[in-house]
Amino acid sequence: MNRKNLLAGVFSAALFLGVASSACARPPHPEAPLDARPPHERVAQKMHHDLSERLKLTDEQKKQAEEIRKSGREELKPLMKEMKQLRQKMDAARKTNMEEFEKILTPEQKAELDRFKAEKKAEFELRRHKKGKRPLPPKPEAESKAE
Repeated sequence: MNRKNLLAGVFSAALFLGVASSACARPPHPEAPLDARPPHERVAQKMHHDLSERLKLTDEQKKQAEEIRKSGREELKPLMKEMKQLRQKMDAARKTNMEEFEKILTPEQKAELDRFKAEKKAEFELRRHKKGKRPLPPKPEAESKAE
Protein backbone atom coordinates (compact mmCIF):
# COMPACT_ATOMS: atom_id res chain seq x y z
CA MET A 1 0.00 0.00 0.00
CA ASN A 2 1.45 3.36 -0.91
CA ARG A 3 2.05 6.06 1.66
CA LYS A 4 -0.87 8.25 0.49
CA ASN A 5 -3.39 5.41 0.90
CA LEU A 6 -1.90 4.47 4.25
CA LEU A 7 -2.18 8.03 5.54
CA ALA A 8 -5.72 8.33 4.20
CA GLY A 9 -6.67 5.07 5.92
CA VAL A 10 -5.11 6.06 9.22
CA PHE A 11 -6.68 9.52 9.06
CA SER A 12 -10.13 8.17 8.26
CA ALA A 13 -9.83 5.54 10.99
CA ALA A 14 -8.74 8.18 13.52
CA LEU A 15 -11.58 10.46 12.44
CA PHE A 16 -14.05 7.60 12.60
CA LEU A 17 -12.88 6.44 16.03
CA GLY A 18 -12.82 9.97 17.43
CA VAL A 19 -16.26 10.91 16.20
CA ALA A 20 -17.70 7.48 16.96
CA SER A 21 -16.37 7.55 20.51
CA SER A 22 -17.93 10.95 21.11
CA ALA A 23 -21.18 9.71 19.58
CA CYS A 24 -21.11 6.62 21.79
CA ALA A 25 -20.48 8.68 24.92
CA ARG A 26 -24.10 9.79 25.14
CA PRO A 27 -27.40 8.00 24.66
CA PRO A 28 -29.13 8.46 21.29
CA HIS A 29 -32.18 10.03 22.94
CA PRO A 30 -32.26 11.82 26.29
CA GLU A 31 -35.21 9.71 27.43
CA ALA A 32 -33.70 6.40 26.31
CA PRO A 33 -32.10 4.34 29.09
CA LEU A 34 -28.39 3.68 28.70
CA ASP A 35 -28.99 -0.03 28.18
CA ALA A 36 -31.21 0.73 25.17
CA ARG A 37 -28.40 2.24 23.08
CA PRO A 38 -28.26 1.02 19.49
CA PRO A 39 -25.54 -1.43 18.51
CA HIS A 40 -22.17 -0.03 17.47
CA GLU A 41 -22.92 -0.48 13.77
CA ARG A 42 -26.03 1.66 13.93
CA VAL A 43 -24.22 4.38 15.87
CA ALA A 44 -21.39 4.39 13.32
CA GLN A 45 -23.84 4.41 10.44
CA LYS A 46 -25.71 7.39 11.90
CA MET A 47 -22.44 9.21 12.54
CA HIS A 48 -21.34 8.68 8.92
CA HIS A 49 -24.70 9.91 7.66
CA ASP A 50 -24.67 12.98 9.93
CA LEU A 51 -21.11 13.83 8.94
CA SER A 52 -21.92 13.44 5.23
CA GLU A 53 -24.91 15.74 5.61
CA ARG A 54 -23.03 18.32 7.63
CA LEU A 55 -20.12 18.42 5.18
CA LYS A 56 -22.54 18.33 2.25
CA LEU A 57 -20.58 15.56 0.55
CA THR A 58 -21.38 14.81 -3.07
CA ASP A 59 -22.42 11.29 -4.04
CA GLU A 60 -18.93 10.73 -5.44
CA GLN A 61 -17.33 11.91 -2.18
CA LYS A 62 -19.65 9.64 -0.20
CA LYS A 63 -18.52 6.65 -2.31
CA GLN A 64 -14.88 7.60 -1.86
CA ALA A 65 -15.35 8.10 1.88
CA GLU A 66 -16.96 4.66 2.20
CA GLU A 67 -14.06 3.06 0.33
CA ILE A 68 -11.56 4.86 2.57
CA ARG A 69 -13.46 3.67 5.68
CA LYS A 70 -13.56 0.09 4.39
CA SER A 71 -9.85 -0.01 3.60
CA GLY A 72 -9.08 1.64 6.95
CA ARG A 73 -11.17 -0.94 8.82
CA GLU A 74 -9.43 -3.80 7.01
CA GLU A 75 -6.04 -2.31 7.81
CA LEU A 76 -6.96 -1.84 11.46
CA LYS A 77 -8.42 -5.34 12.04
CA PRO A 78 -5.06 -7.08 12.64
CA LEU A 79 -3.86 -4.17 14.77
CA MET A 80 -7.01 -4.29 16.91
CA LYS A 81 -6.54 -8.04 17.36
CA GLU A 82 -2.92 -7.44 18.35
CA MET A 83 -4.01 -4.74 20.81
CA LYS A 84 -6.58 -7.07 22.36
CA GLN A 85 -3.95 -9.76 22.84
CA LEU A 86 -1.53 -7.23 24.31
CA ARG A 87 -4.22 -5.96 26.72
CA GLN A 88 -4.86 -9.52 27.85
CA LYS A 89 -1.14 -10.03 28.50
CA MET A 90 -0.97 -6.74 30.40
CA ASP A 91 -3.99 -7.68 32.51
CA ALA A 92 -2.41 -11.04 33.35
CA ALA A 93 0.87 -9.35 34.30
CA ARG A 94 -0.96 -6.82 36.50
CA LYS A 95 -2.90 -9.60 38.20
CA THR A 96 0.26 -11.61 38.86
CA ASN A 97 2.00 -8.50 40.18
CA MET A 98 -0.89 -7.73 42.55
CA GLU A 99 -0.97 -11.33 43.78
CA GLU A 100 2.76 -11.13 44.56
CA PHE A 101 2.26 -7.82 46.36
CA GLU A 102 -0.64 -9.18 48.42
CA LYS A 103 1.54 -12.09 49.59
CA ILE A 104 3.74 -9.69 51.58
CA LEU A 105 0.79 -8.07 53.39
CA THR A 106 -0.46 -8.92 56.84
CA PRO A 107 -4.17 -9.87 57.17
CA GLU A 108 -4.90 -6.34 58.47
CA GLN A 109 -3.06 -4.74 55.55
CA LYS A 110 -4.90 -7.03 53.10
CA ALA A 111 -8.24 -6.00 54.61
CA GLU A 112 -7.25 -2.33 54.32
CA LEU A 113 -6.19 -2.90 50.71
CA ASP A 114 -9.58 -4.46 49.98
CA ARG A 115 -11.34 -1.42 51.49
CA PHE A 116 -9.08 0.89 49.46
CA LYS A 117 -9.89 -0.97 46.23
CA ALA A 118 -13.63 -0.81 46.99
CA GLU A 119 -13.42 2.96 47.62
CA LYS A 120 -11.51 3.57 44.37
CA LYS A 121 -13.95 1.42 42.41
CA ALA A 122 -16.90 3.37 43.85
CA GLU A 123 -15.22 6.68 42.96
CA PHE A 124 -14.56 5.42 39.44
CA GLU A 125 -18.17 4.31 38.99
CA LEU A 126 -19.40 7.67 40.29
CA ARG A 127 -17.23 9.52 37.75
CA ARG A 128 -18.49 7.25 34.96
CA HIS A 129 -22.09 7.85 36.04
CA LYS A 130 -21.57 11.64 36.12
CA LYS A 131 -20.20 11.49 32.58
CA GLY A 132 -23.29 9.58 31.45
CA LYS A 133 -21.45 6.34 30.74
CA ARG A 134 -22.78 2.90 31.44
CA PRO A 135 -21.53 1.08 34.53
CA LEU A 136 -18.90 -1.55 34.06
CA PRO A 137 -20.25 -5.04 33.43
CA PRO A 138 -19.90 -7.52 36.28
CA LYS A 139 -16.74 -9.59 36.34
CA PRO A 140 -17.02 -13.10 34.92
CA GLU A 141 -17.59 -15.75 37.60
CA ALA A 142 -14.14 -17.35 37.23
CA GLU A 143 -12.38 -14.00 37.61
CA SER A 144 -14.35 -12.82 40.65
CA LYS A 145 -13.83 -16.17 42.46
CA ALA A 146 -10.07 -15.98 41.85
CA GLU A 147 -9.88 -12.79 43.91
